Amino acid sequence: MRESLRQHERSSMPKGKVLAWTLYDWATSGYGAVIATFVFSVYFTQEVWDGDGGAVAWGWMVSLTSIFVGIGGSLLGLKFNGIRTHRSVLTLFIIISTITGLGLWFVKPEPEYAILALLLVGIGSFCVETSFVPYNTLLRVLVPPERAGRVSANAWGLGYVGGVVCLLLALPIIQSGIISDINLANVRAASPFAALWLFVFALPMIISLYRIPQERMSEPGYATSNLNKNEIIQLLKHRGIWKFLLSRLFLAEGLTALFAFGGIIAASLYDFSTEKVLLFAIALNISAGVGAIPGGHLDDRFGPRMVINTSLVGLILCGAVIGFTEGELIFWIASISLGLFIGPVQSSGRSLVAKSVSKEEAAPLYGLLGFSGRVVSFIGPLFVTIGISITNNDRTAIWVIAVLLIISLIIMLSTPKSLGQIKTDLDGKISTQKN
Repeated sequence: MRESLRQHERSSMPKGKVLAWTLYDWATSGYGAVIATFVFSVYFTQEVWDGDGGAVAWGWMVSLTSIFVGIGGSLLGLKFNGIRTHRSVLTLFIIISTITGLGLWFVKPEPEYAILALLLVGIGSFCVETSFVPYNTLLRVLVPPERAGRVSANAWGLGYVGGVVCLLLALPIIQSGIISDINLANVRAASPFAALWLFVFALPMIISLYRIPQERMSEPGYATSNLNKNEIIQLLKHRGIWKFLLSRLFLAEGLTALFAFGGIIAASLYDFSTEKVLLFAIALNISAGVGAIPGGHLDDRFGPRMVINTSLVGLILCGAVIGFTEGELIFWIASISLGLFIGPVQSSGRSLVAKSVSKEEAAPLYGLLGFSGRVVSFIGPLFVTIGISITNNDRTAIWVIAVLLIISLIIMLSTPKSLGQIKTDLDGKISTQKN
C-alpha cells in the first residue's frame, strides 16, 4: 500500500512545475552573486563610500536587513493559506527586487549616493531572501519526500551555475568598453543586468503557479497552513526540531557573513581588482555547483544529516586554512575547496524539512526555519563588523565565520539522524489538546 502510494506520487509529480521551481534558484543566484556579494558590494566599499569604513557600513546594512527577513519570513510562513498566497507574495517580491536592482544604476561613485545604495540593496535583498519561504514550501508540495534531496540539490546546483553564467556575462559588460567607464558606468551596469536576470528567469515559476486549476487552489495538499498556536508549540517541543533549528541558526549566520564579506575580504587581503573578484566569484560558484549535485544523491541515500555534518567539517577545515595562511595561491585553493561544501549543506537542510513533515506543516516549518536562520542572523555580520572595527584587520571575518560554523556542527551532531515521523510523534499530543 505504502509503495503504491509512493508510485502514485512519483507518477503525478508535475514535472513542468518542478522544472520551473528549480529555475528560481538560477534566477536569484545572479542577483546574489553580482549585487550582494561580488560586484556591487566591492564597488560600494571601494568607490562609493568615502574613506575607510565601507565594509562596516555594508555590514550594518546586512545585519538590519537580516532582522527584517527573519521576522517577515516567520510571519509569512505562519500565514500562508494556499497557492494564492504563495504566488502573490512571490510576484510582489520579484517585482520589487527587480526595481531596486535597476535603481542601482543611478548610484555613482560619490559619497552622497551611499545611503541610496544601502537602501536599494537592503530592500532588494529583503525581498529576495524572504521569497524563499514560499519558494521552499513548494518543494514539499511538488515533490514526494524520497526525491526531495535530489530535486533540492539540483536546484542549488543550477543556482550556482546560474551565478557563474551571470558573472561571466557581467564580465564583458565591465571590460568590453562598449559601456563607458566614466563614473564607472560599466561597473554600475552589472547590477541592472542582474536584476533583469532575476525577473526573466523567475517568470516561469510565477506563470506555472497561475496555471494551476482554480478548483485545486483550496486542496490541503497545496501547502495550506492550518496549524494553530498550540500545534506550533508542540512542533517546537520535538527534540529534533529545536536542535536542528538552533544548528541552522548558527550555520545561516556564518554563511550570511561569508556571502556578505567574501568579495570584500578577497579585495582587501589580496588587493583583487573588480575583474579578479569576478573571476574569484565564478570559480567559487562553479565549485559550489559541482558539490551540490552529488550531495543530493548522497542525501537521498544516506540521509541529509550525514551530508550536513560532513559539509560543516569541510567548511571549517577550509576556513582554518584560509585563516592561518596568507599566500594567494593557497587562498584560491582553499576557497574553491570550501565552495564544494556550501551547496550540499544548504540543500540538505531544505530537504531534511521536506522529508520530515506533511504538506500541511511545510509552510509554518519553513517559516520557522527562515526565522531561526534570519531573525538573529544579523549577529554573524555584526560580529564580523565589530571584529574588523576592533582589530582593524579584515582577516578577523574568517575566524568569526569559523566559530559560528563550529557551534552549528556541535549542535547538529547531537540532533537525531532524522527529524522523521514528526507528524506521527505529534499527532497524539495535538489531538489530545484539541479534545
